[in-house]
Amino acid sequence: MTWLLPSVLGIAAVAAIAAIALHFIARSRPLAEPLPTARFIPERPVHARARAIALTDVPLLLLRLAAVGAIGLAVAGPIFGSRGRIARIVVADRSRSVANLSEVRDSTRANLKSGDQLIVFDSAARRMSASALDSLSPGGARGSLSAALAAASGAAAAGLSQADSIELVFVSPLLDEEADEATAKIRAAWPGRIRIVSVGASAASTPSTRVEVTATPNDAVDAGLSLLGVKGSGGSIRVVRGRLSAADSAWVRADARVLVHWPAGAADAEWTPRRDVDAIGAVTSDGATLVARFPRVWVLQGNAIARWADGEPAAVEHAEGAGCIRDVGILIDQSSDVTLRIPFRHFVQVLLVPCGGARNTTHMNTAALAAFVGQSGLAPASALRDQASVASRWTPWLLAFGAALLVVELALRRSNVQRSIA
Repeated sequence: MTWLLPSVLGIAAVAAIAAIALHFIARSRPLAEPLPTARFIPERPVHARARAIALTDVPLLLLRLAAVGAIGLAVAGPIFGSRGRIARIVVADRSRSVANLSEVRDSTRANLKSGDQLIVFDSAARRMSASALDSLSPGGARGSLSAALAAASGAAAAGLSQADSIELVFVSPLLDEEADEATAKIRAAWPGRIRIVSVGASAASTPSTRVEVTATPNDAVDAGLSLLGVKGSGGSIRVVRGRLSAADSAWVRADARVLVHWPAGAADAEWTPRRDVDAIGAVTSDGATLVARFPRVWVLQGNAIARWADGEPAAVEHAEGAGCIRDVGILIDQSSDVTLRIPFRHFVQVLLVPCGGARNTTHMNTAALAAFVGQSGLAPASALRDQASVASRWTPWLLAFGAALLVVELALRRSNVQRSIA
């Protein structure tokens, strides 16, 4: 058994000692004895009191000590765990970094025991039941070790009261592109070693140099892509300037393809409309910034890959089967020359990369891998309790018991007062 706030036990002990000391300090009425000359003294109430150092009102004292003890135990938070038990969290990588998802399933199943927790991740992480492992599908997005570590820390809190230690197992190829600036900080918060089960990494993909464009004649975006020299048939990227058809959706689901839905007008998309349509002067991506007057018609939902000048998403990406769809809410004036300028060519290249962005299939170097694995033992549950919001299931019961004892103490104290007056 451990305690969430063991210092409260000391405070409760001091309060109990103070209660005992106060019960030793009592005042009592002296015994009345007849005196021969008492007949000359007028009859009046006796108000004399004498000090006595003796333990008084023992039942009342016991009630008060029991109430102080119950409340102190409740605030201290007792945690009863299985001594020596190890809880395990298995984190499975389903991102585009994985070469064969079947290998991930097999390795995860081999390390997942009864009672263990399972987390799957790509750009985001979520818990999954072990029974749903066979239905695990490839994510297609870039993996995020930061999201996986954060989810594992949250899952660890669920097993703190049943185990002494937590083992964290990663089933992943651990590529450079899966780490970001926050990964090292989140990893440092995990107070233990991470076991790595390595699986095969996906091969570097050659970006498609052919982009299919579906547009009306003299379309501004079509003209800009022509100057970029990427137009062609049979590629893995398709730009649709009108409404999406069932054939477009089937095309992107069939393989790791990119469908860029870039409406030429407000009627070419059924996205969520803005409550107040306005205009803004610039849109930016990792490639470049376009400066012009753009009307903003929609509110886009997904992973932002381009933003307006005020930070609102202007283009987003979301998974669709094995591929992804990029919704571009940037309406281009067909009479402007913005698509003929060099900044447009840099800007549009961000929209023509594989799902999740340009790939980096380099494995973590030795130093980065050693820092991620760590050198200590398993994560102790006591250290994780300091980082997580953990509650004892006994706390509400002990508080209720302490409150009941205080009610009984109040009734007994009133009874004693009334008896002394009588």
